[in-house]
Amino acid sequence: MSLLAVTNWSVSYGVNKIIHNIDFHIEEGEILLLMGPNGAGKSTVLKSVFGLTPHGSGEMIYNGQSLKPSPDLMVKTGVSFVPQGNTIFSNMTIEENLRMGAYHEVNPVTVEERLEEVISFFPVLKRKRSESAFAMSGGERQILALARALMTSPKLLMLDEPSIGLAPKIVQEVFEKIQMINEEFGTAVVIVEHNLKSLLKIAHRGYILVQGKIAVEGPVEKVAQSDVLEKAFFGELA
Repeated sequence: MSLLAVTNWSVSYGVNKIIHNIDFHIEEGEILLLMGPNGAGKSTVLKSVFGLTPHGSGEMIYNGQSLKPSPDLMVKTGVSFVPQGNTIFSNMTIEENLRMGAYHEVNPVTVEERLEEVISFFPVLKRKRSESAFAMSGGERQILALARALMTSPKLLMLDEPSIGLAPKIVQEVFEKIQMINEEFGTAVVIVEHNLKSLLKIAHRGYILVQGKIAVEGPVEKVAQSDVLEKAFFGELA
């Protein structure tokens, strides 16, 4: 049984149908890439699965249960979502940001244990845990957003363009952390991303979305060799 599976999934904004009755699934412990040109609907898929955007039709099964997604429910059931851009609280310290990620946890001992586990996993955060997040670089902010998402011990981590606005060297560091999260915590990861060169080396499977429909799916080796991928990113299918 897949960790998460959606069938006949569609999303509309008003009269405009953005996602057209797609089926996709995520297995436990895998890294899944969701690719495609601008406007293909990749971010909309993640947002709708997390409950940030109402979906029009279809069913979602997560961890064996049929769910109608909402952010609160998804966090409680083991899903974390890191949206695009600057998603940290700049007026808080690094540690305070991390604690915000555990707002659902009522047991203070569990929060402290998770905080130490997560912050030890990211040395840059451990060194600066009492400093203001305002002074962090772009790469450090992305690391903090990833770390905060791990404070709930998620089974599934959804990332929307984690490399956006980052220098190539920092992008590589972020991708390495994503792979480490997958391997060391066993967390399944689904990533919407344009910067594919490094991610194709660490992902297990992928989907290419074109105009709200799945054009190609399968093992990452198959997807990487598809002419649809090249055409999509050169704008021929946008």
